[in-house]
Amino acid sequence: TTLLYTIKFEAHENMHKPFVYIYGTGWGSMIAELLTEQGYKVIGMWSYDEEELKEMEEKLGDIKITTTDKDKNKDKDPVAENTIVWVATPPFELAYIARQILEYGNNVVVEAPGVTTVEEGESLLASASKYATWHCLCPFQLRNLPAVRQLKSLISDRKYGAVKSLEVRIHCNQAVVCSPKYSWKYDKNRGGGALNMFGSHIIDLLSFILSDAKVDSVQGTLKNFVRQNDNINGWRSITADDVCNFQLMFKSH
Repeated sequence: TTLLYTIKFEAHENMHKPFVYIYGTGWGSMIAELLTEQGYKVIGMWSYDEEELKEMEEKLGDIKITTTDKDKNKDKDPVAENTIVWVATPPFELAYIARQILEYGNNVVVEAPGVTTVEEGESLLASASKYATWHCLCPFQLRNLPAVRQLKSLISDRKYGAVKSLEVRIHCNQAVVCSPKYSWKYDKNRGGGALNMFGSHIIDLLSFILSDAKVDSVQGTLKNFVRQNDNINGWRSITADDVCNFQLMFKSH
């Protein structure tokens, strides 16, 4: 189950831009810097990585940083009103934290893929429907690229006739499993692998350029060729797929 949204914050002339609270460093740190450059106030960040949090505190100044599960899962709303909570943790935590934020009573942006299983997706959608007062969005950045928007326009205008098939290939030379130490990227059950890391973006991209066409059927193959490498060669092994091949059949439109 995939939430197909792009994110754009707008404020009326007499309204302040919303505050932003971010769960996760890494990609979350990049989001914090980008939003700050656009005039948004990042009021806090949560992560297991204390060193990265301290670096962000130095860059952004007056923010609240927290590192413990107790802070993350406390009973009361962790952030102020008029705040958007941006969840950019590893995939296996995304849906759980997003559901918690909706229950607390805040708008939430959950990074792709948003969920790692169909069951998680259905649970998150149920929470989003239950707490419909709050928005739950999942941003897909590829649809905002100028080349992609131009391609969508050409296809919509049938500039070159009807589209019969589209092919997407990604070659990343072990980028899926190249972390210097064992992490979620090596574990298929925690969101690692080519399908989890790239699949939702490709599905959204195809749906977008085909004017939100719906998938009718799907078939595919996942394969894990690299089970150990220079970094992972002890009792642990790599379970994340490094090859993903799938075909989507879209409904006629």
